[in-house]
Amino acid sequence: MVETEALLTVLTVLAIGLVTPGPNNVTCVVHAGVHGARSNVVLIAGMLVGFLSVHLVSGMLVEQVNEGSLLWVALHWFGLLFLGLIAFRLLTLKPASIREAMDDEGLESLLRLQDGTVPRLGFRTGVMMQFVNGKEWALVITIMRQALDGFGGGLWGMLLIASLTCTGGVAAMSMWSVGGGRLTNVLRDDVRGRRVLVVLGVLVTLLLVALGLRGP
Repeated sequence: MVETEALLTVLTVLAIGLVTPGPNNVTCVVHAGVHGARSNVVLIAGMLVGFLSVHLVSGMLVEQVNEGSLLWVALHWFGLLFLGLIAFRLLTLKPASIREAMDDEGLESLLRLQDGTVPRLGFRTGVMMQFVNGKEWALVITIMRQALDGFGGGLWGMLLIASLTCTGGVAAMSMWSVGGGRLTNVLRDDVRGRRVLVVLGVLVTLLLVALGLRGP
């Protein structure tokens, strides 16, 4: 039986990654814009494999840490600090900042080669992107530390969590591939974008309070 708090932890952290633009989302938007949405199928498949690998490695790391040890407590407070920073960022971030980053820095700059073209990306790129994404590692380790026991622990618990996050991740990357422009425009809008950011910030804050009261 999956504990409610553990499930809410996974879903809340997952929502952060799905809604807010990150390396995976941005890559899907730009790549689909240049090569078409179908070109992202293999890329997303690679992202799925990489994402699953990050979950399993993070889960095994957490499983190897003795409960009550200094590292166990450190991982707990690292997760809370990380969530606190995310909540603060979401609550203070303004759509104008998103617009400025998108317009001035340019999404395409993340993928452009020196000759100014956007390369066609494939399975291997999708996999490797997950291993160099520090934010993703921090999010997944936080999920595993805070929710793995609530999902039954062990390999089964890791797979349950991964099934939720990977399913949501593939759905999100597909949405960003097909309608990335419209989704980006929501976050760029002063009213709608601010509402989305505030709702996410409040959800993360509530989760942070619940996990803090529970303790290590």
